[in-house]
Formats: sequence, C-alpha cells, structure tokens
Amino acid sequence: MRTIALLTGIALCAGISSCDKEPEFNLPPVTQNGSNTLGFKANGKVWVNYGQICNFFDCVDNFVEGRLHKNTDGTYTLIVRAEYNYKFKDEKKYISQSFSFGAYDVNGPGIYTLTPEHEDMAAMEVDMNQNDFYHLVNDASLTLHLTRLDTVSHIVSGQFEGKLNHYTDASKIMHITDGRFDTKLTYSW
Repeated sequence: MRTIALLTGIALCAGISSCDKEPEFNLPPVTQNGSNTLGFKANGKVWVNYGQICNFFDCVDNFVEGRLHKNTDGTYTLIVRAEYNYKFKDEKKYISQSFSFGAYDVNGPGIYTLTPEHEDMAAMEVDMNQNDFYHLVNDASLTLHLTRLDTVSHIVSGQFEGKLNHYTDASKIMHITDGRFDTKLTYSW
C-alpha cells in the first residue's frame, strides 16, 4: 500500500507545476569554434548560460559576450560575460544569475592569474534581491587559460578556475572549477 501511495505522490508531483525543479545541466564541451557557451561548477553545481531574457517587447536567448577592450595605456582587457535565467512553470519563482570576468593586459593565448591587485575583475551574481553575489576581492583569484584569442575569425575561448569571495559575508566562498567558454569576439576601442 505504501508503494502505491508513493508512486501516486510522485505522479502527482510530476504533473503539478509547484513541483517544478530547476533543470539539470551538463557542462558544455571544451571547444574553440565560437559556439556561444560558458559553463563551470560553482561549489560543485553546474552553471551554464541558459534561458531567455525578456522585456516588454520580446525575448532573446542568453548569450556569451566576449569583448576585447583597448585600454588608454595600449594594453587590452578581455571581458567575458554570460547570464542564466530560468522561469518556473508556476511563474512565482524565477532565477536570474550572471557571471563575468575581466582580464587586464591580455596579449594572446596563455595562462593569466586574475587578482584584484592586477586590476582584474570577476563576479557571480546569484541573487541580487538577497544581496547574494561573489567577486574578486581580498585573497580571491581566478586562473584563466586562454586557448584561443583570434582577431581574424573573431573567436575567444578558454578555461578557468579559482575562488570568489562573498560580497558581504567573508565566511562564504564560491569555488569555481571546470570552467570553460567559447564565443564570438567583439571589440571596443
């Protein structure tokens, strides 16, 4: 009898929107062809650019932005940014997160250590309404292995890992592992 009640409960939960759970994600493959992907594990949970951003006029798919910015001193900063948005079936719960990093003085493929002292930036917004976001401060760092920076085909790709510190709670740390990105490259001069 318990088995029947359990199976009935599972079946009901599957059909009721309040049981809607966040989708399960897999990391995107490591590629170098501008495939519009960014993914990593944040404290062991897979995070990928996913969903749509909607306003009053239309909805657009999330994308990864890779931008090479020329600094006033002649160096270049690489900025990579992605968002994750998910609206649950009951529309009462909504997830809107973002991840970005900026690597100062990038001059081609190689390994870069992003730190606050080097004017680099990295941030992960988990929930702005709850003041829950992490960034590159104090002893936080991110190691970037830039595998492709192609200004002819306009593609940037690489891998990254490291840790970010919480904005207001020093006891909270976001460990970033298995990071990878592959996107088209734009420019700002």
